[in-house]
Amino acid sequence: MAWGRRLRQVTLREVGLLAEAQAVLLSCQLAKMRRPVGQLLEWNAPEPDVITGPIDGRLVESVCWAVSRAHRFGVFRPKCLVRALAIQRMLRRRGIVTSRLQIGVRTLEGRFEAHAWVELGGAILGDSPQHVRQFTRVNDHRLVEL
Repeated sequence: MAWGRRLRQVTLREVGLLAEAQAVLLSCQLAKMRRPVGQLLEWNAPEPDVITGPIDGRLVESVCWAVSRAHRFGVFRPKCLVRALAIQRMLRRRGIVTSRLQIGVRTLEGRFEAHAWVELGGAILGDSPQHVRQFTRVNDHRLVEL
């Protein structure tokens, strides 16, 4: 019932962001399926001629909200690497090119696990800081397959 009330409050701008987020998630998922991880990270590299200005925190929050909602309620449930790539791509389309894709690893109950997230100015985007803290960062992204 509460989600129905929220749905009625969604603005046209938010609907556009949700549609874009779903399309970008699908694009990133297809790229992940077709490219080795090293090439995937190069594929998501920023355009060399993009100029960035001051960062609008509300814009960053809107992008993260859209990717999160498209992930949760969209046509498929992408894993963390695809979500992180989508956040970066949407931010870069808006001139925010200083975010960094981070990858971390951990062992949990004898299983090796990897996780990807985005950071911007030290802030973790689109993920829980408590969850991210459970992982040790990997500096060489070529070693990890998520």
